[in-house]
Amino acid sequence: MANPEILYWLFQSNPSVFQLREALKAGVLQTHAVKSHRKKIKPGDKVILWQTGKLSGCYGLATVTSAVMDMAIPESESAFFSEVPKVGPRVKLEIDYNLWNRPLTRELLPPYGSMKRFYAGLPGTNYKATQRQYEILEQLVKALDSVNEPLPEYELKTWLNPPLNQILYGPPGTGKTYQTVNYALSIIENRSLAELALENRLELRRRYQEYMASGQINFVTFHQSFSYEDFIEGIKPHTGPEGLAYEIENGIFKVICEEARHCLLEAILEEQPQFQVKFKFGQLYTAFLDYIRQENFQYFITPHQSRVFLHRVQPYGNIALRVEKSYSVKTVRRDFIRQLYLNLSKWEEGKAIGGVESIVGKGNVGVYLAVLEELKKFESDYIQNLEKEASAIDASDNPTQFEVPLITESILSRCRKYVLIIDEINRANLSAVLGELITLLEPDKRDGQMEATQLILPYSKTYFSVPPNLYIVGTMNATDRSAQAMDLALRRRFAFQELLPQPTLIDQEAKVPFPAGINLAQLLTTLNRRIEQLLDSQHCIGHAYFLNVYDLDDLKAVFSQTIIPLLKEYFFNDFEKIGMILGRNFVHAIRDLNTEFADFDASYGSTFAEKTIYDLRPMEEINEIDFIRIYDKNYQI
Repeated sequence: MANPEILYWLFQSNPSVFQLREALKAGVLQTHAVKSHRKKIKPGDKVILWQTGKLSGCYGLATVTSAVMDMAIPESESAFFSEVPKVGPRVKLEIDYNLWNRPLTRELLPPYGSMKRFYAGLPGTNYKATQRQYEILEQLVKALDSVNEPLPEYELKTWLNPPLNQILYGPPGTGKTYQTVNYALSIIENRSLAELALENRLELRRRYQEYMASGQINFVTFHQSFSYEDFIEGIKPHTGPEGLAYEIENGIFKVICEEARHCLLEAILEEQPQFQVKFKFGQLYTAFLDYIRQENFQYFITPHQSRVFLHRVQPYGNIALRVEKSYSVKTVRRDFIRQLYLNLSKWEEGKAIGGVESIVGKGNVGVYLAVLEELKKFESDYIQNLEKEASAIDASDNPTQFEVPLITESILSRCRKYVLIIDEINRANLSAVLGELITLLEPDKRDGQMEATQLILPYSKTYFSVPPNLYIVGTMNATDRSAQAMDLALRRRFAFQELLPQPTLIDQEAKVPFPAGINLAQLLTTLNRRIEQLLDSQHCIGHAYFLNVYDLDDLKAVFSQTIIPLLKEYFFNDFEKIGMILGRNFVHAIRDLNTEFADFDASYGSTFAEKTIYDLRPMEEINEIDFIRIYDKNYQI
C-alpha cells in the first residue's frame, strides 16, 4: 500500500490569544488548534507555524503526529494562553525547526512565485500551504542557519541580579568613577564584571556612550548646592512672551524614572492580551466624511502626486472630486471604497493596480487610490483617538487599572535596564536631595513588588514611584569627611562595594617599562602599608595616580601635585609622620637655635625652644634613588 500523500498546512497564532514564540522558547509546544480542514489533516503532514501581529513571522516548522481530535490544552501550554480555551479539536505536533530566536519574517520571503499566494496574515487559524512554500522556508532556515544561530549573550546568561542601589567607595585614586562604566554595562548587558574587564576599554566606552545617547545611562555629580529641585522636581523660572513665569520642571531622577517605567509597561503589555479597538467600516467611513468636510481639508494626492480636490460629499456617502487642472467631476462610490478597504490586506501593496482596476475600472484607479490612501492615514489617527477615549473611560471606572501589577523575573529579563550614576554621592546633603525618595528606593517598595509604594510629589501633586528596572550606582571617597554625614537610614538602602588600591595594575597597564629603575608597584605598596599602620586602610593611595607615569618627571609631578598634598591632609601637616612615610630623603629637620622668644615666663617655653622643625626637600633635588629608598632603605648605587 502506497504511503499517503503528505499535505502542507499553515497554522497561525494570534499573540493576544496564544504566545507562540514564548511557548517555543520554553520548548513546551505540543499541540495546535484546528479550525478548518479537520478531515484532511493527518499524521505525517508538514506544518508552518506562523505568529501574526507586530512581530509576525514563521517561528517554526513541524510535523503532525496525530489525527485531529478533541483534547484539552496540555498543562505545559496553558500558561501561554491569555484565556485557556475549553476542550476542542486539536492536533499533536513534533517541532522540526524551532525558530523562536530568529523567525522568518515577511521581509525574508521572496515576493514572487509560490510565495505570492502565501496566506499568512489573513484572519483565520488554518490554511492550506504548498510543498514549494514549505521547501522555500526550510531552505531559508538552512541558509540563514536560524536553528543553530547562537542565542544572544543576554539570553544565554542567567539573571545576574545586581543590587538596585549600590555605592562604590574607597580611597582616592582607586578608579571608582572609572569603574562605573563597567558596572553600568554589567547591569544593562547582564554580563559579569570579570568578563567586561577582558574587553578593550575603547569598545566599552563606545557602548557606554551609545547607552547614554539612548537614555539608558545618565550621569550626575552631586555637590554641596545640589537640591531636591534639581534631582526630582522643582519650580523653576522661565522667560516667555508674557514675561517671567514659574513652571514645574522635572529633575534628572524623575526623567529617568519615567523612561524606565515606560519601558516596563511595554514589557508588561507584551505579556498580556493587547487592547484592540473594534469598529465597523461604516463607523470609520462616517467619521472620515466628517473629517474631509472640515474647512482645512482641501484635496487628495494620487499615486502620481497629482491633486484631486474635494467638490462635495454626496448623499449615501459618495464623494464628488475634481481633478487638478480640470473642470470635470468624478464620483467615488462608497461601496467601491468599502471593497477596496476590505481587500487591502490581500494585496502585496495598497497601490496594486490590478486589484483596484478589477473593482473600479481602469479609468478611475488614480482617484480611488487617492481617497483610499487618505482613508488609511485617517484610520491610524482614528484608532489612536478611540484607544485614548477607552483608556480614559477605563481609568475613571477603575483608577488603579494602570498601576503596575506584580512583576515577574520573566518580565524583568526582557525589559531594558536603566542606570543612574551619581558621582560623589556623599558631597550633597542626601537627606535634603532625596526627600521622600528614601522610602521608594528600597527594593520591596519599587513598582510591581509586594510592598510597592507611591507618594505624592509636593510640587506637581502627582503620584510617583520608582520602577524595578532602574539601578543607581554611586561613588564615594572614603576619606572625605562628609561621608560621615550619611545617616544609617540611607546607608542601609545601599549596597557598599569597596574598591582598594591594586598596585599590580600599574605594571599591567604600563605601555612601556619605567625607565628610571623604580618599581612603582612596590613603591605604592610600601606607602599604603605605612599609611595603614599610622591611620587606616581608608586613607591609602590609589593606583590610578601611577597609571600615566612614564618617566622620573611624571613621578615627581604626581608626588608634588597629588601624593604629598594628600599626606598633608591625612596627617594635618604633621611632617614628622609624613617623614615616617617617605623617609629623610623627602623630609628633613631644621634646627634654628638662634630663635629667641619674648621676655615672658612660660612653663613650657623650653619645650618650644628645643622643638625640631621639619620641611620638605624641594622636588627638584629628589632623584630616582630617593624614590627607591622609600621601599628599599639599604639601596646603594
